[in-house]
Amino acid sequence: MDNIFEGESVKELVKKDFKIDKKKVYLKQGLTEGLNGILVIYAPWCDHCQLTKEMWQNIARLFKYKFKIYALNTYNFRDNNQDMTLPLDVTIYPAYKFVRKNGEVLNYDAEGSEPEVMKFIIKNM
Repeated sequence: MDNIFEGESVKELVKKDFKIDKKKVYLKQGLTEGLNGILVIYAPWCDHCQLTKEMWQNIARLFKYKFKIYALNTYNFRDNNQDMTLPLDVTIYPAYKFVRKNGEVLNYDAEGSEPEVMKFIIKNM
């Protein structure tokens, strides 16, 4: 299935962009460009994922040089992205993770509404 963020300001990732070390998940070196970020984990068939697409695109453009927005299509079987659902503990779509500037992927504990996401980004820039 197609990536919903293809060619957008949100950076689409694939399985090979990650590394797993002692049950921790990291983005490979250089992908964060020294910035914190949020990883949006989605399925293209998910209506809620489709409804939040524009919000994530706008946020990615707004914070382009200060905070990164990434996306992972777990239904991209060509790149084996489905293999990342277990290490990333994906149980619902969309799922969100906080990505530290060192690449470590952590749980995102805030709400997914635009005002809450904006507060989270400003606090973690």
